[in-house]
Amino acid sequence: MANLSALLDRGASAEIEAILAEARSRASELVSQARSDAETLLAQRRRVAEAQHAAALIRAQSGAQLEAASLKLTAQHRAIEGVFEGVRAELEALRGSPRYRPVLAGLLEEAVSSFPAGGVDAILVDPADLGLAREVAAASGLADRVEAEPGIGAGVRLRQSETITVENTLGQRLAALRDELASYVSGVLFGSET
Repeated sequence: MANLSALLDRGASAEIEAILAEARSRASELVSQARSDAETLLAQRRRVAEAQHAAALIRAQSGAQLEAASLKLTAQHRAIEGVFEGVRAELEALRGSPRYRPVLAGLLEEAVSSFPAGGVDAILVDPADLGLAREVAAASGLADRVEAEPGIGAGVRLRQSETITVENTLGQRLAALRDELASYVSGVLFGSET
C-alpha cells in the first residue's frame, strides 16, 4: 500500500505540477495580453492627447491671428480717421484764410448753376461766413438773399420756397468721397498691408 500511496503522491504531484505549469503559462499570457492592451490604450490616449493638444494649439494660433488682425484693422481705422480729422481741421483753417474767398465763390456759382429755373429764394451760409458770402454773392446780384444758418460749415445751401434745396459744402463733398478717399489714404499709409 505504501507503493500505492507513493504512486498516488507522485501522480498527484505530477498533475499538480502540470496544473501549476499551465496556470503559470496562462497567467504569463494574461499578463502579456494585459501589457499589450495597456500599451495599445496608452498609445491611443497619447494620440488623442497629441491631437487635442494640436487642435488647442491651432485654436490658440487662430485666435491670436484674429486678435492681431483686429488690432491691426483698429489701428488702421484710427490712422485713417486721424487723417480725416486733419482734413476737417484744414478745411476749418481754410475758412479763416484769404484762400477761402475763391472757394466760397466757386461753391456758390456751382450751386446757383445747378439750381432749378425760377430763382433762388435764399442763400444760407454759416454765420461766420455771412459777410464774405454777401460780398461774393454781390457779383451775381444775390447779396440780399444771403442769410445765416448755423451748422452749414464751409459752403452754401440754396433754397427755393420750402421744397427745393441744393447744398454745396466742403463737408458734404468730403463725406461723398469718404469711401474712395479712405481707400486711397489706406493705400498711401499702409501700401500692400491692407
